[in-house]
Amino acid sequence: MTGSTDSPTTYALDNPKPLRRKLRARLHRLRPRLQGAAARTLDVTLAVALLTFLAPLILVRGMLGWAATGRLLARVHRIGLDGKQIELWLFAGDIPGRGLATPFNLIRGELSLAGPRPETVQEAASSVPDPVRRSVSPGVFSPYEVRRNIGLDWESEGEIERDFVYAQRPLSGVAVATRTLVGRVLGGQSDRPCPDEVIFFGISIRNTTMDESLDWIMTKVKTQDPSMLAFVNPDCLNSAWENKIYRAVLQGAARVLPDGIGVHLGCRIQGTRLAANLNGTDMFPRLCKRAAEDGASLFLLGARPGIAAAAAENMEKQIPGLRIAGTHHGYFDEQETAKVIAEINSSGADILLVAMGAPRQELWLAQHADELTAYVRMGVGGLFDFYSGRVQRAPVWVREIGMEWVWRILMEPRRMWRRYVVGNPVFLSRVWRESRGRGRQGRSPVGSSRRLQAARRGKASLKRISWRAALAAGATCKRGLDLAGAAAGLLLLSPILALVATAVRFESPGPVLFRQQRVGLGGLPFMMLKFRSMYMDAEARREAMMEKNEMQGGVLFKIKDDPRITRVGRFIRKASIDELPQLWNVFRGDMSLVGPRPPLPSEVADYDLADRRRLHVKPGITCIWQVSGRSDIPFERQVALDLDYIYSQSLKTDIKLLLRTVPAVILGRGAY
Repeated sequence: MTGSTDSPTTYALDNPKPLRRKLRARLHRLRPRLQGAAARTLDVTLAVALLTFLAPLILVRGMLGWAATGRLLARVHRIGLDGKQIELWLFAGDIPGRGLATPFNLIRGELSLAGPRPETVQEAASSVPDPVRRSVSPGVFSPYEVRRNIGLDWESEGEIERDFVYAQRPLSGVAVATRTLVGRVLGGQSDRPCPDEVIFFGISIRNTTMDESLDWIMTKVKTQDPSMLAFVNPDCLNSAWENKIYRAVLQGAARVLPDGIGVHLGCRIQGTRLAANLNGTDMFPRLCKRAAEDGASLFLLGARPGIAAAAAENMEKQIPGLRIAGTHHGYFDEQETAKVIAEINSSGADILLVAMGAPRQELWLAQHADELTAYVRMGVGGLFDFYSGRVQRAPVWVREIGMEWVWRILMEPRRMWRRYVVGNPVFLSRVWRESRGRGRQGRSPVGSSRRLQAARRGKASLKRISWRAALAAGATCKRGLDLAGAAAGLLLLSPILALVATAVRFESPGPVLFRQQRVGLGGLPFMMLKFRSMYMDAEARREAMMEKNEMQGGVLFKIKDDPRITRVGRFIRKASIDELPQLWNVFRGDMSLVGPRPPLPSEVADYDLADRRRLHVKPGITCIWQVSGRSDIPFERQVALDLDYIYSQSLKTDIKLLLRTVPAVILGRGAY
């Protein structure tokens, strides 16, 4: 009997699944405590670092407060963790810098780096307690402030902070603090006046909230009052500055709403602030929800064939009761316009969204205003592309710091760089001049020949500035790709690098890495790294083997069955693993991920003037001829392919070449 019956202990060891489940359950219960401990440790560490770094400033501010009030600190009461009353320290006096005492609150534990805004005692007494918000310590930085700085605070403060509590991680505090500081610089919703409207170039922009705008739209639908709504960003306002017809359409619209961080910055120049950033992309799902609740229908017109239909299908799945009366693409000519308008009218749609891009969409709506029967007509730009899934929108954290425009440049550099890199500074310059009484709507009429010459010189200067800005933006994006790719590659490939280093060292004596002087950007030399694939006397044996060179032209030296290559070296060359240490050269800035291969000084000495054009850009790990045959391609053809890359390089081209490098390395064609 005893021999045939397993004890509970033996069963648990033989069947580890129940034990694993218990361990997972225990870890799940411990996770909040572990995360809380990690966040608390980070808070204290940052507070000590701040006190150390800012010690002289803190000391001076404390002395000034003491001299002004006879006290070092002022104490204010707030509501903290679990609804308990806490005492926060501030430096005494009305002199700037009262908040320099905040690190002491972090060390004492009354505050965390990020969390819900600490409520006053009066606020707590007059509102219903929120158990979720009070389940964590209040923060120095609030997730609600992050949204408010950029005008994205469409949900209530309680909703935003509850979402933060549910999703917080140990590093959430650092992320919120960073986004808050960036948002204060760019958006900076402060004590500046918030008028009902702001005016740029004679165009009145309604300064309101998301909820009020949705109420206005639904009121127009209910009262059957035909109205046009437009969204404007700096690019639209620049177009309106130059296009008087478009400017007149915007001036005649029932309502114009602000879109983008550029309008925020323009308001700062005027000394005002926006109530909210009301772009159509963020309004669309909220408008669909309100339309479903009020029984209104929408018609989506614009974008490529199939895009509007896909966006409509996605939104109808997400919002029960939503009625999209119809969709139609924006690729129709003037002869088809009457048919399209008839389709819109016959659908009975209450709200018409037109996605043709500004200013075309607003001009089309104004031209056919009398023919359309929808009560609210609005231009929405590229909105359908986002909600159809064709174009990926910037992550929320990118939008929260006002950097969605950077994301759009990275996604579509050819189309977007001029709009943002050139257009935004031009817009801000015009706002600055207008705010000082020197701006003028539209272009000045052609007057004297001197004025005409000045206009031509200005246009030429703008073209030069645009070209330089494009080059700078392209170089910045390329360097960003290099840094990200090199760092990720070194980290992810570190096990392979360690194995190869061991194999190289084991097969033949000598260093693991081969350092060789190569010629880089502008002819400047640098030390390039590779895994050593040859015996130590390889360079000395090269001269004796020059007559066996198999490369045409005599500039490069390559032999298929080179006796100087070790067995490990032959494998890592075939698989291009020997090039991996050059990721460090990329990280340092000597090389790029994509670019002509770096030549030897002896090879450059044999270059003619045409060949030296390869030195006009940083050398790279891969390029066109590396993915087109590598060493099988003669030198003259290599130069031609490198020059093709130099004259057509872009972020998109670099990404394509990096993707093409993978199959080229796997197939190993031309590698020896």
